[in-house]
Amino acid sequence: MTDPTARICVWCSSSEDIAELRGEPRCGRCRTAEQTIAAAREFVGLYGLRPLGGSLASDDEEEHEHRVAAREARAMLNQTRSQTPPRAKSRSGQRTASTATKTSAKVAAKPQNDKSGVTRPDRAELAIRAQNLLTQLAEIEERLAVAQQDSGLSGKAKVSDLTAKRDSVLRTLAALEKANRALEPA
Repeated sequence: MTDPTARICVWCSSSEDIAELRGEPRCGRCRTAEQTIAAAREFVGLYGLRPLGGSLASDDEEEHEHRVAAREARAMLNQTRSQTPPRAKSRSGQRTASTATKTSAKVAAKPQNDKSGVTRPDRAELAIRAQNLLTQLAEIEERLAVAQQDSGLSGKAKVSDLTAKRDSVLRTLAALEKANRALEPA
């Protein structure tokens, strides 16, 4: 389990007992803390309990133990953090440099069809997208038919969720059809 190429933990910069966890080198102490938090999240998720957070209020002793352990593990990780881990987006909604670079590389690779720099897909790409959406729509319809047979509360929630997904796919298909019509010569 130990990765000999990894030199330091991405959380605390320790070089002892380094192993891969979620694709990053972590020391034994940080791995244990993260696994404690993951176990607590799994426990509250399994029983449909209130998510982990600031309060330790709980209905039973086992839940309380998980909440306390997760809080202590989170505090330990925050105290030992030597650098902020990279994120795909910051809180202000700005993308990191690597994401911006990838996006600009994609834009530069595609031919631009108008003066504003916006690229437009051709008919073949629109057809592929439409076919994928039609496949997705068929799957949603099948799942919706099964969910409608369940008259309970969970069945109603599934029907509501699947209906919203179906509506979203239909709106996207309509937008693709509009884009296809825009490509037709006048």
